[in-house]
Amino acid sequence: MKNHFVKTVQILVLSLFATFSLMGQSSSIFKRMDSYQTLDKMWELEPDSNSETFLLTAYKPIYIMPFRFSSHRRAVPFETAPVDPAVTNEEIQLDNVEATMQFSFKTKLAQRIFGRGALWLGYTQKSYWQVYNAEFSRPFRETNYEPEIIFNYPVKFDFLKMKMLGFAFNHQSNGREGHKFTRSWNRFILHAGFENNQWSLIVRTWFATEITENPDIEDYMGRGSILFNYRLKKHLLTLKAQHSLRFGDDNHGSVEFDWTFPIYKNLKGYGQFFHGYGDAMIDYNQIHTIAGIGIVFSGTL
Repeated sequence: MKNHFVKTVQILVLSLFATFSLMGQSSSIFKRMDSYQTLDKMWELEPDSNSETFLLTAYKPIYIMPFRFSSHRRAVPFETAPVDPAVTNEEIQLDNVEATMQFSFKTKLAQRIFGRGALWLGYTQKSYWQVYNAEFSRPFRETNYEPEIIFNYPVKFDFLKMKMLGFAFNHQSNGREGHKFTRSWNRFILHAGFENNQWSLIVRTWFATEITENPDIEDYMGRGSILFNYRLKKHLLTLKAQHSLRFGDDNHGSVEFDWTFPIYKNLKGYGQFFHGYGDAMIDYNQIHTIAGIGIVFSGTL
């Protein structure tokens, strides 16, 4: 992937979000929000919940995690000029503890498609910061970018508690050049959403394309996933799991447990435990066990 193309995509997405925000009179992302958003509210599935188009709303969790500890030393390449010019292949010794931050937004592009369907634009960006690595000037070791187009259609199957069906076109990359550093894939995703009282479940499966730079990425980052949320009073418990849907040598996946809890008024804490593959794209084929703590601002799914 060429660097200028990646930068163009990033600027385009951010410009679209800024334009949409200015076009709207108000946006719910700046309002006080509950720690748990139902699928109905998040994707405006009910007829009386439809809002205007081109307004920024929360998508995936927006958080800052200043302490995130990995039990496995990350053996990944890092693009840098060596201190000694004679040393050209030496890799940076990365710290096990780093900071992570994520922001994520969405906006509705069109509604009432085929009756009640809606088209959304989503964008998520997650950065990994070696803030405690003073020896190498505290670098950002990785940033992952994820724009996507999402189509949702509300359905009602009371027996299965199904609320929506849809599909998405998803691009995810780390925006870097060179065979040693670049990670990228495009996916066509099918998803279904289920919800009842205090819980929600989203099941996804996908077909990946344009993975010549990392042809085995599906065997590590998966071909399907589930996302389960459970609200317990003022706490939100989230379980994320994805799997390669293969056996033998290609049997890989990951599991992540997130806990959102109240601290004081609108301030909410955020705890995270991760085990498996694909935490960051740069080392998608390395297994890690990670625990982190921080604060979350908005977003639950």
